[in-house]
Amino acid sequence: MNAYSFIYLISIFIIFNIYAGFGEIGFQSQILISSSLIILFGIPHGSLDNILFLSKNKTSVLSFYTIYLFIASIYLIAWIWWPYYSFIFFLIISAYHFGESHFSDYKLKFKAKNCVFIIWGLFLMTSLLFLNSSELILTSEFFFDTKQFSSIYSDKIISNLFYVSLFLTILMLLFLVYKKFITTEDMFSEIFQYFLIFITFYLFPIIIGFTLYFVFIHSFRSLHHEYIYLKKIKKIKNIFNFIKLLIPHSIAAYFFTFIICYASLNNFLNISLPMVILIIVSVITLPHALVMSNFYNK
Repeated sequence: MNAYSFIYLISIFIIFNIYAGFGEIGFQSQILISSSLIILFGIPHGSLDNILFLSKNKTSVLSFYTIYLFIASIYLIAWIWWPYYSFIFFLIISAYHFGESHFSDYKLKFKAKNCVFIIWGLFLMTSLLFLNSSELILTSEFFFDTKQFSSIYSDKIISNLFYVSLFLTILMLLFLVYKKFITTEDMFSEIFQYFLIFITFYLFPIIIGFTLYFVFIHSFRSLHHEYIYLKKIKKIKNIFNFIKLLIPHSIAAYFFTFIICYASLNNFLNISLPMVILIIVSVITLPHALVMSNFYNK
């Protein structure tokens, strides 16, 4: 069991005991728990994109922010004109990003390694959608601008992708062991970790289930990689320096997210809160995923 699996197991145990004690956690409480965890760990894990990119590439600060915001803006425009396809694109980008981050601890030096990332990521994302399809359909149907996504959750494509990606993931792990990119012990560790993720997606509401994965496996892994790298290049000396670096962009993200969500809740924007959150997360995810891909491959 690796460190991420152990932390994840502890988090599952804590949430499970909360459920056992209270019987059921209401939707508002789910939002409160998830928001708190994402604010503390989820958002900060992407707040060092500028430092990570500029430390590995010869470009100016102005050029970085111009390109970063340009990519986010183009994606935002796409959401306005083509929300259905923008959402599908978000799922694909997220799948690749999660897969690349997940296998970043291994030295995968072969041309088709991108296939490993997308296969594992699709397995993760289709598991989330497949196991929570009823809840997703019910939630999406409740809001006027998310109804269009219900067909994605109810479509047989999701279930078919789940089984296909499961089969491909098994083959992929066996291939990695055969080529000695990972050990047999690593393979069983990956299977065990995925089993924990699968159980989480199955047992808990989707908000809680995804937050547990996003925070305690994905964000923690990214923050750990960033900390090790910045310490290696002598950008920081200790954890306190690291936290100090996380604060500026994290606060900026909190501020703008709050303003936009407030505008939605008070009907200044004709967009439901779930749609607003989805757009914000996806628009941030695209340039962040590109930066992290550059970080892992340079």
